[in-house]
Amino acid sequence: STEALRAQEAIRFAIAAVVPDATTDCDEVVANFAIAQINQGWRIGGLVQEIYQTQGSKQIRLVALDDGRLYPISQFLGTHSISCRIDTGGIAEASAVMRRIPIHGADLAIFNRFSTLEADGHGFAAEMLDLMSRQIPILTIVPPQHLPAWRRFTGRQAFELPPERPELEAWFA
Repeated sequence: STEALRAQEAIRFAIAAVVPDATTDCDEVVANFAIAQINQGWRIGGLVQEIYQTQGSKQIRLVALDDGRLYPISQFLGTHSISCRIDTGGIAEASAVMRRIPIHGADLAIFNRFSTLEADGHGFAAEMLDLMSRQIPILTIVPPQHLPAWRRFTGRQAFELPPERPELEAWFA
């Protein structure tokens, strides 16, 4: 029926992924978008990602949009380490931010990434599915190599956006 198609289309557009390109800082685009929406009175929850320099290497932390709390999610494994530096304990701690969203409500939930952990069903995958099932709109960043897993995860119901703030604003409107 026409109503079922409209409902399916509404769900599709309630889930979006920013797909990085080689020249744009997606984290900055998404963070600036989130701050602008919060300043306009929208209830935006979730986590944005920041890269910072320490101990001679780049580190990653997540910033909670509701209270500004920082969650370090990378480990310093030595200058020459090629192992995965993601600290799953930090991810688990930060997941509390995403689990608060259904309690407090949100017009939009932002996840820092859908990446290797989520593609394997870990990381923030459970929180994403929970919010999707509650029909809370979701925005995340999906690196190109994880797009096939993202498309399977969302049943191809997600909109894919270039890393440009006007595109995010048009989608959110």
